[in-house]
Amino acid sequence: MRQHTHHIEDAKIADNLRRAIELTELGLALRRSVLQRDESEDEAMANVMREIRRAKERAWQQSLS
Repeated sequence: MRQHTHHIEDAKIADNLRRAIELTELGLALRRSVLQRDESEDEAMANVMREIRRAKERAWQQSLS
């Protein structure tokens, strides 16, 4: 039983790390968009913001379950 509990905890930790990496990548993409911003890239920045919001919502929903 103890091994099963450790496996579940390991899976949760791995899942949290994947989400953290995803959010970090999205944050870096947002930063790059801001730094390289011009009128044609406004849509790109908006897309990155939407992706960050979706990723945060997914992480929140998964943390509730």
